[in-house]
Amino acid sequence: METIANPSYGRGQRKGTLPGVLMVVSACALVAACSQLPTSPSSAAGRPATSALVETGAAFSAQNNGQSWQDFQARGWNCRTPNNGPVTVCSPPNNPLPAIAIPPAQPPDDRPQTVTLKRWRNGVFEANVLLMRPEIYNGQRCESTGQPFSYIVVLGYFECAHTVGD
Repeated sequence: METIANPSYGRGQRKGTLPGVLMVVSACALVAACSQLPTSPSSAAGRPATSALVETGAAFSAQNNGQSWQDFQARGWNCRTPNNGPVTVCSPPNNPLPAIAIPPAQPPDDRPQTVTLKRWRNGVFEANVLLMRPEIYNGQRCESTGQPFSYIVVLGYFECAHTVGD
């Protein structure tokens, strides 16, 4: 298992075919669209990992239309550029960005079980990210890489990034 200590992580390699991914994303977007009322947003806290996977799939569909993180922020997404670096991450409205806990500090116990993020590098969309707390991660493979999720020490989450392109 790869351990990454800095939230400004690098690009992963994506394996698989685009048509298969698009079919899964379309199904996830349909499920997400049909399962929520647009007038009642909810928090990600306490929802199972499968809900976060549906959200990740639905968010994936917006990646190819050239929207910037500023576009998402203008629509109520929570965005952060750690250390003023090249990476910016955004979480959907009413869903928190993960707290950063520089060791020896520990991440808060009341953080959500899963977090879904969109990630840009140097202003270019790079990946949809699924973060999962250690107590619910069971060695699953990241679909885009076929490898185990990477542990992000300063976040206290395991990460799977679904990157754009190969």
